[in-house]
This record gives sequence, structure tokens and C-alpha cells, in this order.
Amino acid sequence: MSKKQPAQPDAFSSETAAEQSAAETVDPIVAEMDAIADELAQAKEQWLRLAAEYDNFRKRSQREREESYGAAKADTLKSFLPVLDNFERALLPAALSEEGASEFRKGMEMIHNQLLGVMAAQGAEPFGESGEPFDPAFHMAMLHEENDAFGENTVAEIFQRGWRLGDRVIRVATVKVAN
Repeated sequence: MSKKQPAQPDAFSSETAAEQSAAETVDPIVAEMDAIADELAQAKEQWLRLAAEYDNFRKRSQREREESYGAAKADTLKSFLPVLDNFERALLPAALSEEGASEFRKGMEMIHNQLLGVMAAQGAEPFGESGEPFDPAFHMAMLHEENDAFGENTVAEIFQRGWRLGDRVIRVATVKVAN
């Protein structure tokens, strides 16, 4: 038995040395894996924060766009209210009496001029005059007539004026085209 006892410590010590050697080999790998796992966790957290920031930005931008559109719409409508008020005054029974016919016409002309002023203040301008060349991008031909007073493909009469806002056509002019 005494022979086996010294063998046990040698076997134990050789197992311990092998385990120590394996542990020394595994420790750097485990440490590297832990470092990579930490990097991955940080990258994932950073990505989640970035995704949340983008989502908040998108929602804020949408909300600002809707508020801006609503404010612009309200400002535009507000500029038409005085014109509407004048139309309502013109339609009062006293304004429509026979004695008020010339005053009624004068009032309508004033309202018309006021409305043109509002349109100009919004940046809109009318187009479409008799004698200008017909352009399908700006005119819609409703009738065609033979008329020697006008050249070929010339606007002879305007039924409804066209309007543009800068370079954008809001409404094409409805016209009669000559020749």
C-alpha cells in the first residue's frame, strides 16, 4: 500500500498540472469571449438607442409637418375672411333693394378687387388673356372658331382665368381658340 500512496500524489499532481495547463489555455479564450460578448452587448444597446432616436425623430418630424400644414392652412383661410364678411354684408336685404343697385355693383367690384388682392398676397397670379398663343399646358380649349382677327392657335376668348402659384399651375385657363 505504501507503494500506491506515492503514486496517488503523482497522479493527482499530474492531473492538477494538466488542469492548470488547460485552465491557462482556456482563460485567455474565455476572457476574449467575454470581451467580445461585452462589445456585442454595447453595440446592441447603441443600435437600440439609435433606433429609438430615429423613431422619435420620425414621429416629431411628422407632427411638426402636420402642425405646419395646419398653421399655413389657417393663415390662408384667415386672409379670405374679410372677403367673406363683405359678401355677407352685400347680401343683406337693404343692399339688394332697387335704390341700392348701383351701390351693390360698386360693392361687388370692391369685393372682387379685395379678393384679387388676397390672391396676390398669397403669391397666386392669374393668366390667360385674349390674343396670347394657345398652350395646352396652360389652357384648356372648350371651343374652336374661325376668326381672321386672330392668328392660328390663338386664344380668342377666356371663359375662366387660369391661376398659378410660382411655377405651379393651380388651374388651367378655359378658353376659346381661334383658327
